Amino acid sequence: MFFSALFLMMVGCKSQKEMISLDKETNTVTLKKGQTCEIAFTTNASLGYWWQLANKDEITVVDSVGNRYQRTAPEGMVGAPSNRYWKFEAVKKGTETLHFVYARDKVESTTIKTRDVVVTVK
Repeated sequence: MFFSALFLMMVGCKSQKEMISLDKETNTVTLKKGQTCEIAFTTNASLGYWWQLANKDEITVVDSVGNRYQRTAPEGMVGAPSNRYWKFEAVKKGTETLHFVYARDKVESTTIKTRDVVVTVK
């Protein structure tokens, strides 16, 4: 029984995905297949602008596995910035650039900021 419990605990630990940090100075990250990374953005959706992954249909080495918002201002404060986090999982070897735009409705003429993140999967 003890060995069965020990085995199940080891399998549970192995199945957890390892989160890798993005190098904020170079906007690069290197992952192994199965690892994940989260990319953070400051946003203010109350102004009608938000960060979007512009080339999501062209990306093959990682999958977007989620995104979330985190309020940074007190509840009820309108117009305050918040954080948006995109989470990606490495699925196959290669290098690609994730191209993010800060715009309204993916309309290129409304883009006011861009950010490229180079992801390498080994």
